[in-house]
Amino acid sequence: MRTIPRKQLEELLEIYIGKPEGLPDIEPEEQIDFIQEYFRAGAPELTPLFFICNLALRGLALVMKRKPFSRLTLEEKQDLVNRISASRSPLLRGITYLLGLPIFMSYYRREEVSVPLGFDRKTLKEEADLRTVTRDRDLPPKKEGPS
Repeated sequence: MRTIPRKQLEELLEIYIGKPEGLPDIEPEEQIDFIQEYFRAGAPELTPLFFICNLALRGLALVMKRKPFSRLTLEEKQDLVNRISASRSPLLRGITYLLGLPIFMSYYRREEVSVPLGFDRKTLKEEADLRTVTRDRDLPPKKEGPS
């Protein structure tokens, strides 16, 4: 399967992430590499589904804004995504959610972003290691009788 065009991914990164206040800026190259690796390693259905949602978003731009998606300003693109995600139709809402999933994952997985938000992977891993789960003991006997 071919890769997702970098220019389109950069547009989506700008729309979905933008310039978060108090957090690091987006790093398009690193995040696009992560997204492409995510598609290579993930379920094979994700990549075509992402392509279809991307195509649908661009088609909806023609219908709703009467302009090609690439010619819209950033505010118009964000307005379009907001209108689609606020739709009553689950199919339309799904377009924006499925497009946003790998984009949000590529940004919020970065340590310099997740730690200030209170999600420190190292600390959580250390805490989880303290509670080792084993199945070395016997289970209690089942109660017999009517249930």
